[in-house]
Amino acid sequence: MTTDIARTTRASGLPLLAVTLGALMPGLATTILAVANGAIATDLGVGLGDLQWITSAYLLGLTGSLVLAGKLGDRFGRRRVFLLGIGGFGLTSLLIGLSTPVVLIVALRVAQGVFGGFLTTNALSLLRVSVTEERLPSAIGIFNSVQGLSIAAGPVLGGVIVQALGWRWTMFINVPIAVLCLVFGAAALREVRLRTAERFDLAGTVSLVVTLTALVYALIDAPRSGWTATSTVALFVVAAVALVAFLLIETRASDPLVPLSLFRNRSFAAGAVLSVLAFFALNGGLFVVSLFWLQIQHLSATMVGVRLLPLGLAMLAGAILSGRIITRIGDRWTLVIGCLLVAAGLTSSSFARPDGGYPQLAVGLTLIGIGLGLLVTATVNATVGTAPVNLAGPAAGAQQTASRLGATLGVAVLGGFMAVATSAHFSDLLDHSGLPAALTGPIKRFGSTAVAGGVAPIPDGATPHLAATLTDYTNVSFLAGMHTTMLAGAVIAAAGALVALAVRRSAPSTGR
Repeated sequence: MTTDIARTTRASGLPLLAVTLGALMPGLATTILAVANGAIATDLGVGLGDLQWITSAYLLGLTGSLVLAGKLGDRFGRRRVFLLGIGGFGLTSLLIGLSTPVVLIVALRVAQGVFGGFLTTNALSLLRVSVTEERLPSAIGIFNSVQGLSIAAGPVLGGVIVQALGWRWTMFINVPIAVLCLVFGAAALREVRLRTAERFDLAGTVSLVVTLTALVYALIDAPRSGWTATSTVALFVVAAVALVAFLLIETRASDPLVPLSLFRNRSFAAGAVLSVLAFFALNGGLFVVSLFWLQIQHLSATMVGVRLLPLGLAMLAGAILSGRIITRIGDRWTLVIGCLLVAAGLTSSSFARPDGGYPQLAVGLTLIGIGLGLLVTATVNATVGTAPVNLAGPAAGAQQTASRLGATLGVAVLGGFMAVATSAHFSDLLDHSGLPAALTGPIKRFGSTAVAGGVAPIPDGATPHLAATLTDYTNVSFLAGMHTTMLAGAVIAAAGALVALAVRRSAPSTGR
């Protein structure tokens, strides 16, 4: 294979501005609808199942397209595919805002996720070739900080927009951002294309898309259908078989979709694992803390978003500082520090109280944010930054896919862990409550799931005393489950520090 890579240019404001603006939209789309479910349900007349799919369809399309996006960028031009992603994201956002049928909205959300993958992966690979080696960590830090801040700010911005203009404007807001990004990107970004006479790896593409789609679908659907349900098990089996097929195909492909040689670089392999762990901790922790504020303290969605601002601002600060820190101490120790800060923040956040305790949670979120700001930048630098320039596209796709899988696993696994721990504590309280077994039996059978979501399972006709008792048991059980779950997340984050020791600081390669 021969390559024709555009000459690396010095960092300037416009290329960084173009890719950073592009990072805003996928980040916002991840969380901005979190506070719009009530408005969507009222406007479209849909139930919980449809709302879950309107939210999850985007993640399905995004995760399935990230690696493919890198390969398409290498083959047809990273700038071209990046701009296609920007334009497609803006167009699908406009169409979602104008649509009413739920099936159409879900399909458009999948397409929006695919275009989000196109722009996210190629934004990172364009940074890899547009920014000098010395300034690459700082550029990656700014890119990731904006992406992280947009994720954290999504609920706040969404709450304001929904209240003032309606839920459809959470989609319309992407249109002017897309127009600006197209203008700056067309003017400032140079094309990068890898010329090859090899056939496109269609078999590898299909097997990877099947693997990721089946896995993400299973993780999204398992909390509703059950982890041992036939449909869930079947999806996991399909994902496993497709993954084996993908690995076999890639070892024989002349121009593989994901060169497995990337994973022989221990820094790349460790960085990919840490990408999973970072977003596992972030999304799993956010899920539990947000549920605590919404269901136990009964705060509005907008106030929950406001309370999450320390996380977003701390991520911004950590990402801005990360470039200098990486330059001084290298990726390895930056990753170790980031993992330990996240673990400390999760531990602090585990000691929440039903009657307040926000300062302690704010401290925990700040520690998590700073740690993630360091961690996310250093993981990108350890993967995309150390990959050969001509493999920056697949490297960026693999790193971003690992991040999105971590986000999905964080909600599914820590959410499931939360459900088990909370239900067990609630059942124990009922067993020692002195209430008759004829009453507590049905409550335990049918109410444990509700308790895990912070909802007291109060039966019809319950006396005020019984209702107050069950509410108190629910709050106590939820906090006990939250404590156990956040500590489990902290242990996983701390284990990431050991993985980080496998990373070595090295200059970016220039050959394959």
